[in-house]
Amino acid sequence: MEYSGLVTKTRAMRGRLLSSRIFAELAECEKVDDILGFLREYESYAPIYRSHEEIAHRAQVEAAIHDSLYSDYGKLYRFAGRIQRQGLALVFLRYEMNVLKTCMERIGRGQETNLAHLHLFFGAHAGFDVEAVTQARNMEEFLRALLGSRYEKLFERLLRDETMSQTARIVQMDLFYYETVWKCKNQLKDAAMRTICTQLFGTEIDWQNIMWLYRAKRFYHQKGEEILCDLIPVSYRLGMKEKRALAESETMEAFAQILENTAYFKGKDALAAIGDEVTFPQIMEKIYGRLCKKYPMSLAPVFKYLYDKEQEIDKLTTILEGVRYQIPARELQELVLFGS
Repeated sequence: MEYSGLVTKTRAMRGRLLSSRIFAELAECEKVDDILGFLREYESYAPIYRSHEEIAHRAQVEAAIHDSLYSDYGKLYRFAGRIQRQGLALVFLRYEMNVLKTCMERIGRGQETNLAHLHLFFGAHAGFDVEAVTQARNMEEFLRALLGSRYEKLFERLLRDETMSQTARIVQMDLFYYETVWKCKNQLKDAAMRTICTQLFGTEIDWQNIMWLYRAKRFYHQKGEEILCDLIPVSYRLGMKEKRALAESETMEAFAQILENTAYFKGKDALAAIGDEVTFPQIMEKIYGRLCKKYPMSLAPVFKYLYDKEQEIDKLTTILEGVRYQIPARELQELVLFGS
């Protein structure tokens, strides 16, 4: 009974996620205002839009959409017990890092960082001074706002090197996030929760590394050691020997052959069949589905809901951009509904 209330709450919230039919209809909108009009009336977004007096430009629109994620997380967090909140805290680390990325990128572009939209729950639970971070006008103020937080040393190192590009800094932030999550999940007291988090985050880390290896070989033509330096330094089912072999493969055909010999394509726990063209979202859908089936009364359905909510926000953002730049509806529908 420990999880029944939280899982029931999650199931009710899942019923308010946008369907494929709604995404297809939104892609047919002629103006961004038409999409906003729909969101202002839709159950899961209406409260967010009512809480903002004015939503006009792109940043405000996207901020309000993301705020719905933090609002939903807050609802689930308040419904969870002490042990369950320890697992949910690992997801919140991702939200913290996303906000820090946004602030750093806007400061780097000389833009105002107005994140006053952030849900009150986020400000109350973040591991840094949200107001000070979002109001920072330059990198010095940004770093000062992070003093005493878990992120202080990371950003001291990133900002000390003035030659480092924003893209390289983002990569280092991602590495820090995954390393932190991987260490924190070992501290979870609940054995089943620890197993779920190990499989979820381990699979995500492995496939983030696989996708980077693929892009580095296919598009950037990087060499082995250069590629390995940018990988997340965590191995779950993809060992260092396999990562090195992928990084040093001579052709994309050889890359595919090596990948198809890993645990993700072979054995009883394989997540893909040999010969399949797989993507990161497809793999994550499979591991979430497997864990939700095996652990129905656990955090697995809760994690799956939050993952699906993030996917929903990504699709909404894509549609908003597509309508803004007048991408044909059919093309936009294919991108959102079948692009993964």
